[in-house]
Amino acid sequence: MSQALAVARLMIAEGIRMKIALVFLALIGMVILGVPLTIKGDSSLTGAVQSFMSYGLSATAVLLSMLTIFMSRSLSDEFVHHQIFLVMSKPVPRWQFIVGKWLGMTVLNAAFLACAGATIYGMVYYIKSTHPPIDNRFDEAELVNEVLVARHALQTKIPDFSDDAELEFERNLEQGLYANAGDIRPDAEKKRLAQKHEARWRVVGPLDARVFEFENVLCDRSKGNTIQLRYKTEVTQYAPDEIFRGAWVFGDAMKGTREYPIPTRHVVGRYHTIQVPADAVADDHTLLVRFYNRNPYEGERQHNNVIEFRKSDPVEILFVVGSFEWNFVRLLILMQCKLMFLAAVALLGTTVFSFPVACLTSFTVYILAGTRSFLTEALDFASDDYATMFSSAKEFFVQSFTYLYSTVHWIIPDFGYYDAVETFVNGRNVSLVWVLQAVTELVLIQTVIVLGLAVLLFHRREVAEVSF
Repeated sequence: MSQALAVARLMIAEGIRMKIALVFLALIGMVILGVPLTIKGDSSLTGAVQSFMSYGLSATAVLLSMLTIFMSRSLSDEFVHHQIFLVMSKPVPRWQFIVGKWLGMTVLNAAFLACAGATIYGMVYYIKSTHPPIDNRFDEAELVNEVLVARHALQTKIPDFSDDAELEFERNLEQGLYANAGDIRPDAEKKRLAQKHEARWRVVGPLDARVFEFENVLCDRSKGNTIQLRYKTEVTQYAPDEIFRGAWVFGDAMKGTREYPIPTRHVVGRYHTIQVPADAVADDHTLLVRFYNRNPYEGERQHNNVIEFRKSDPVEILFVVGSFEWNFVRLLILMQCKLMFLAAVALLGTTVFSFPVACLTSFTVYILAGTRSFLTEALDFASDDYATMFSSAKEFFVQSFTYLYSTVHWIIPDFGYYDAVETFVNGRNVSLVWVLQAVTELVLIQTVIVLGLAVLLFHRREVAEVSF
């Protein structure tokens, strides 16, 4: 393994000397240092920090991915300039040569990513101290409590409507509402009826109320700590000022917790966050929340609002589970895992093809990995579930491409699944389980497979020069 480490040291030294590396590092620096001067978000302090982190981290990930692919030119140049003949004349096993190259690229990526991460971290606090807040009291508090933190989110417990669906199904059968009862699939019909009952439950009429229950709210319930309710509603028949009034009550007196009534005036069609003392959570880690669709402000007109809590915008409880700093570290580890896989792909390409072809191949894999979920959904949408492959030219093309694309799923990971930038920017927890899954799948399985293929193909390639 000492030979692999020696190759890695040479790769690091060569990578530092590469002009292309300096170009990409300069671009990363320009993005990180220049974005705060051009992007203001929604003019609030929180919006400015979130916009900077989103653009800065996304640009860093893309530029480092491109740099990783271009760094593989080191191996290609050794073939082109016949330097590898000298290396292979030494007692260096070929697998150690490939592993050494990959280790060198990995160390360089880790160093570049760490420097970029430290700069982004510093710029966040620079923006925090220099950007003028809209409100001196609430704007900075929103940033600290909702962005510069690691929060876990729990969705509300949806009631079980299976019994209601069963009763309605039996009643419909007795009343003869199904014209062709023999063609009805009971399970599918009961599922549809349950979804109908759930849709009704999500709508709150004027002067009506709705109860939301949350389980496993594992927050610190001590004095001074808070939890947050985040929600978005669709409102009809709202006031001319586009503000809907409502009342929330947090806590369950039956379980011995304090109850906190909170009247609200919120803008229609936006996400809203309500801060609540953490002792509203019961000893069994459950939380009861009631929403009243009425105007709690005396002297104001009662508008007949109809409120809908849509399934696509779930009601959530968020609570702090970690610090911003460690959340940032876990995000950088996820980014590094993707770079490690991409380095292996780039090396695999240069062991088989010339650098231009290897570069194009690596970029293709990178794009497919980043758009895997989108392409899968697009192909499913384009194909008819009931059509055969030979039903039409369109189906033949779509299903042929689907089969071809599915064959490479085992080697091309889903980078979108491990993209945690949006999660991090919104102050959500980048969980350790998520990181361990990335290390296992991207590094220990798929990167090892790709490196194994690179070593196998490198063994079969003629790299010695015969002389007489």
